[in-house]
Amino acid sequence: MLNYIYKAKNTDGALLTGQMLADRRQSVITALKQKGYYLLSVEHQGKISALLNSNTPLTSHISVKQKAVFTHQLATLLRAGMKLTTALKTLSKQTENKHLSAVITQLYNDIEQSSSLSEAMSRHPRVFSKVYTAIVEAAEKSGALAETLSVLSSQLKSQASVNARIKSALIYPVFLLVVSALVVGVLMTFVIPKFIELFINANQALPMPTKILIGVTNSLRNFWWIVLMLPAGAVCFIMAALKNVNFKMAFDSALLKVPLFGTLNRKLHLARFARTLGSLLNGGVRILSAVDTTKGTTTNSAFAKEIDNIEQDITKGITLTETMSKQQYFTEITVNMVAVGENTGTLPEMLLEIAEMYDQESESAISSMTTLIGPLMILILGLIIGFVVLAILMPIFETSAMVG
Repeated sequence: MLNYIYKAKNTDGALLTGQMLADRRQSVITALKQKGYYLLSVEHQGKISALLNSNTPLTSHISVKQKAVFTHQLATLLRAGMKLTTALKTLSKQTENKHLSAVITQLYNDIEQSSSLSEAMSRHPRVFSKVYTAIVEAAEKSGALAETLSVLSSQLKSQASVNARIKSALIYPVFLLVVSALVVGVLMTFVIPKFIELFINANQALPMPTKILIGVTNSLRNFWWIVLMLPAGAVCFIMAALKNVNFKMAFDSALLKVPLFGTLNRKLHLARFARTLGSLLNGGVRILSAVDTTKGTTTNSAFAKEIDNIEQDITKGITLTETMSKQQYFTEITVNMVAVGENTGTLPEMLLEIAEMYDQESESAISSMTTLIGPLMILILGLIIGFVVLAILMPIFETSAMVG
């Protein structure tokens, strides 16, 4: 698909400039003439389909924070009374991210060709999620698009903030892991082999720690490819096994139950569930459709199964509180807060509070774990280096004692 820049005059004689995606120049001319425009020029700019195709990895360059800024700016322009097409055209020129700018341009062109905003956004699923487009669709029907976009931008900013804090908390442990691997690698590759050669040439009886060190070093030097293949093979096996529905269900269930990390994983999934469902209900989406859309946002099949159970119970007339209380992974405090929300008519607000609560708890848990992981990794690295030093010094001391 090609991008064309056009200049034209409308029925009032006003000069218009813009761009449109089309397979050929004649399609642009036809579309503009159907609008009653008098064409001055239509020029081919170049291929930008790679930027607009939602199936390409280039759209991954659009971060949550950038989507939040776009949503906020669009809401601001609409509240100021600007037409949707004019607002999109303005944002496409002001947006620095060229991928997002190209997507906004396509939104503008689609709406100019009589698509709704939600329909246009649904053509870019890697940029605008199902939840995002469902909320926009509900807002279009209710006539509260600007207000809903404002709320949506706040939630996206909150999500981006949580993601940034979690990534920041993980930087130090990852750094320590890399440094530890490099230190051990240098010792095993350059330092220890020289001492091994010295001990062998000395033709003396070696203590057990030294024998263990020599055995480990020789194994790593001779069979290093096995060391690399084992983790890679394990990853490939797990990825292949996850294609089996039963194995994936058991694996995902274990991820929610494993000590320490299982609790954190449940909190992260509950936060996403509550935020998504709360946002959809706040945007005017009916509860059955909202639950069904929410189910599609989770990657854990065991958790998705429970959401499916909730959806089926709601179709039978069972309240959200009652059906959630029967599920394994929905905590008691979540059920109690949902009950309060249903009884007071503030369910969307209560769900968003649940999401905020679990976001804070998850962030705190991750921070605590990373605080513990740092000293633990330093301790492990210290023990490894201490063992290496001991294994090297013991035969040296024994030789010195014999000489003495």
